[in-house]
Amino acid sequence: MLVLETEGGLPPARRKRRRPRQSPKRETPTSVAITTATMVRAHEPLGTEDDARRWLAGIQDDEVVQSLLDEMLSCVERALATEAATTGRPFAEPPQLSQILRARIGFGDGDRVADGRFVDSMEIDARGGTGVPKRYRAGLARPIERIAAIFGGKDEAKACEFMIPRVRADLDGGRLLSSALSAETAIRATVLEMDSMLSTEDHRSDLDLLESMLPDLTEMTDALLADGKVWAGLAESLEEPLAIAERVIRRHRILTQ
Repeated sequence: MLVLETEGGLPPARRKRRRPRQSPKRETPTSVAITTATMVRAHEPLGTEDDARRWLAGIQDDEVVQSLLDEMLSCVERALATEAATTGRPFAEPPQLSQILRARIGFGDGDRVADGRFVDSMEIDARGGTGVPKRYRAGLARPIERIAAIFGGKDEAKACEFMIPRVRADLDGGRLLSSALSAETAIRATVLEMDSMLSTEDHRSDLDLLESMLPDLTEMTDALLADGKVWAGLAESLEEPLAIAERVIRRHRILTQ
């Protein structure tokens, strides 16, 4: 279960805009809204209070903490995706550890824990492991220059650069059907758009491999559209072409800047 609360939110919008007024000579800090997310692991009750205290005292290993943080982020991501599906307002990207201002792990009961109040808790360093994963590190090189070039009309973002990250986000978020139905188009766009971007041997080899996968991806898409059901092993079959497409796009970003 996930409970979301917003603190310091802006008041409701006025029917009419206020008249412009002169700014004060001394600027005052601007308030911003902060969302508090509480993930309640009701599917794994801790039993008695003594059991809960022993569980909390045992959370010292970095891997255990990271596992709980990953579970929390996944829960928030599913909530955002569900909201996007029901409202028609897509969310830009999954939540990241670097966005967390403060994190606590604790235990409580009933309404108390649903309100983010604990019987006992401890604060953890959620941002301590915010290093960019290795496979994305190179792809993030020199983003400011590329952003400026696109805004200035000197460069153009390719469709696959929007589509492939969306397929990845759906796959990692467990929305397997959505990811699989989008994969073929995204991979095809990658092959077509990246064809003339580079002439290196690795680049050509990756594009040829992706192109050879397209018939199977087309067959997969047709089967999914006909049945509307996913099958065992589908996620694994998506991983290879998606990883290659990510590598192609990442290489393009690095070598063409």
